[in-house]
Amino acid sequence: MSESMARLREFTFTLTYEPGEDQVVDVFHDHPNLRASTVDVTTGQTSCVRLVQLTGPPEAADRLETTLADRDYLPRAIGTDRCCGTSTSYRLECSARRRLIYAYVGDVCDCRSIHNVASDHLDRGTIFESCNHAGRERWRLLMRSDEEVGALYDDLETFCRDGVSVEVGHIGDATEWHGDAVVDDDLTGSQREAIEQAAARGYYERPRAITIGELASELDVPESTLSYRLRMAESRLVKRYLDRFPASDDATLV
Repeated sequence: MSESMARLREFTFTLTYEPGEDQVVDVFHDHPNLRASTVDVTTGQTSCVRLVQLTGPPEAADRLETTLADRDYLPRAIGTDRCCGTSTSYRLECSARRRLIYAYVGDVCDCRSIHNVASDHLDRGTIFESCNHAGRERWRLLMRSDEEVGALYDDLETFCRDGVSVEVGHIGDATEWHGDAVVDDDLTGSQREAIEQAAARGYYERPRAITIGELASELDVPESTLSYRLRMAESRLVKRYLDRFPASDDATLV
């Protein structure tokens, strides 16, 4: 296989923050329905571009966006110091339950962040994906070589301060893109909100915790409108799944 067709390697791990350890993560502790996904691409030893997507209740998303803006969308230190630098941010999308923000981050000081620790071991152009929820950050690093991953993980364990712990996931070939929530979400805002609310209130549990009529009443929308939004969202998600994981020719129904 030519070098141009070689697969990227991926390294995954999870950081867990105790309450009170980080101002940003505390927002997730306080709002368990809030999520944030971030895709960063390093552009130099001290710079990167970021796409940050926030989803959740409007008041929680507002609080998180304000906190991130106060921190200039800079990487967060896992050690005892705080990262400094400069940033310029732009809103790409804004709705009640969803925000998408682009930020260029530069002149980052020599702090112990995931990005800075990784830059000591990985090539420029590494992609950092992270998903934040309820005090846990799931990280996925896409890189050209994993020769330095062992040393990288040792440094992460060493530099994590008390109250922040790291757990290794896996190392392997990167076989798919996980950033759909940021760059390839074809659900409309109303469809996404409908399916999120339905899932949060137990509509997809077995047995169902709520009927579609009760859900429509709680959301103050006509039942027919809610039903249509859910059907459209479900249809698009199923098609996306089948496109990504096509059935083999010899697949049979059981």
